[in-house]
Amino acid sequence: MEIILGKFAGFCPGVKRAWSLVEKAARKKKGSIYILGELIHNKQAIEQLKKWGVKKITDPREIKGGETIVIRAHGESPETYQKLKKLKLPVIDATCPWVARVQKLAPKLEEKGFRVIICGEKNHPETKAIIGYTKNGRVISSIGEAKRVPWVEKIGVLSQTTFSNYLFKEICQILKKKTKEFESVGTICSFTQLAQKEARKIAKMVDIVFVVGGRQSSNTKRLAELTRKIVSTFHIETEKEIKKDWLKGVRRVGLLAGASTPDWIIKKVKKRLEGF
Repeated sequence: MEIILGKFAGFCPGVKRAWSLVEKAARKKKGSIYILGELIHNKQAIEQLKKWGVKKITDPREIKGGETIVIRAHGESPETYQKLKKLKLPVIDATCPWVARVQKLAPKLEEKGFRVIICGEKNHPETKAIIGYTKNGRVISSIGEAKRVPWVEKIGVLSQTTFSNYLFKEICQILKKKTKEFESVGTICSFTQLAQKEARKIAKMVDIVFVVGGRQSSNTKRLAELTRKIVSTFHIETEKEIKKDWLKGVRRVGLLAGASTPDWIIKKVKKRLEGF
């Protein structure tokens, strides 16, 4: 059985940066380290952070003082930064540079008079943070929602950095008909676009695809959605989920992973597959 491993499987540059910043801070161990929410959407990675003594919180006010707080890779709204400033807490900003770019673009579009629309998941922390930089921003997740957008004089479209590139283009085509002046700013990160393109290519070459990553990971779910349209696909978190029956009659396996999936998990999945 041949295993084709995606070149873009695993940590993207933004996640690598965030992980490195937290690991470095944990090794110094000067006081406690807290993260607002999950650094990345991967249960196994979060468990590793706990072993390093890094704790997750949901509100800065849970900290009593003297500790370090980490802004996760998904970023935070201006309101959160204001709270942290008032609390005078040491901050490590691990916001992905690509996400930070979108946060700056959103208010600039509003200043030009555009109604800002973000293509993304409404409850995703990255999308919620981006909306926090706008006054009247709106999030849409599907073609159906795009069709329900009323006529507006000017529409400016951005996207969650891990949104589907193919769905983004379809939504833009619909929104163009809803306005007199339309502007689309490509904010899906280049790593995500390359990973999605590679996923489609590999899916056409194999009998089955395994996509490794957290159940809540947006980019991992997108990869699975893409390949599932082409070939039998299983979204798994660890090698323990793989069933032998899935591989009956299979000659070629595609192995992909989300941008928040650690290398050690990918290696375990690959080793498990090689054992069949």
